[in-house]
Amino acid sequence: MSLPMSKVQQLMRERDPSYMIDTNVVTVVECSYVCPFKCRHNHLLCYYCGDNFSDPTLLRQHTISQHHPKKFKVIEHKKMIKMDLTRIDCRLCNTKINDMETFKQHITSVHNKKYYFASKDLILPFRLTLNDQKCALCDETFPYFHALNKHMNKHFSNYVCETCGLGFVDKGRFVMHQQRHEEGDFPCETCGKIFKAQYNRDLHIDRVHNKRGRVFCPKCDVKLMSYTQKLKHLVEVHGEQPLSFSCNMCEKVFGTRRTLTIHRRKDHLKDYRYECQYCGQKFFTRFALNNHMPTHTGERNFKCKVCEKTYPRLKTLKDHMRIHTNDRRYRCHVCGQAFIQNCSLKGHMKSQHSEYG
Repeated sequence: MSLPMSKVQQLMRERDPSYMIDTNVVTVVECSYVCPFKCRHNHLLCYYCGDNFSDPTLLRQHTISQHHPKKFKVIEHKKMIKMDLTRIDCRLCNTKINDMETFKQHITSVHNKKYYFASKDLILPFRLTLNDQKCALCDETFPYFHALNKHMNKHFSNYVCETCGLGFVDKGRFVMHQQRHEEGDFPCETCGKIFKAQYNRDLHIDRVHNKRGRVFCPKCDVKLMSYTQKLKHLVEVHGEQPLSFSCNMCEKVFGTRRTLTIHRRKDHLKDYRYECQYCGQKFFTRFALNNHMPTHTGERNFKCKVCEKTYPRLKTLKDHMRIHTNDRRYRCHVCGQAFIQNCSLKGHMKSQHSEYG
């Protein structure tokens, strides 16, 4: 006996992971008072109409009064949707509920709603407040929303950069980050300077030729030329304390969240996922593994365009190029003599200033 077409279609849908993931999100929004939203830097936007709000209370009031949850649609499939969970509660019976797991159990057991518990959860959780922003997952506090939004990469590393090991919530953030690692020849059409990464070329054009900042101040939306300038601006103009990020697993302190994240994954989690097929040694990033491989293969793929000498690693080639530019960056702290390469300085110290060795 054949099943009705509607039943067949339903069975086919339930075998589709995307259908189950999207259905879960729609069920949460329609049956609760959670507030889906978008953001543009530090500005909170209504998920439905795009209206801009600086006060999350007003955003929640607007969403509840102006937009019926039945109008909610998953716009970008597979991308996590920002949800303010300040008020969850059940819309179907007005039961007070404060956490998402309790809510899911409630709507399935009390209201017989279908929820696919085995499917991936697309909800990116926030509990928005007007002033300091506290992470809904670990209680870490941030002075503004943009910093909290970046922090969520720590909890949801859906995309991991094989070059540096950083993780990202969604593909957009991941792709933007990867541009920093793209290698090739990217010339500036204005001055002819060549960059190895497109991101660095574009940054150079904005900073040097367009005199345009690319880094927003989270307090006043002034654009700064660099992340370092932003930190300086926050301290000098807005009176903030210099940022420092302490590791909760040891006593080390870092100047950026990025270096703290790498430290945790590398030193504490021992996330060495790239293994050499020849000797079994493991590395934190694919870049480090590729840097190791010439030890076994003997390859010398990096060639000097001036004298045509070849080197096994890009860093070694860059060190060599300073010979042609006469870049004497290594200076003896005893006599002041400068050297192109660090090994030359070490040799100098050993032969001329052995008493300091």
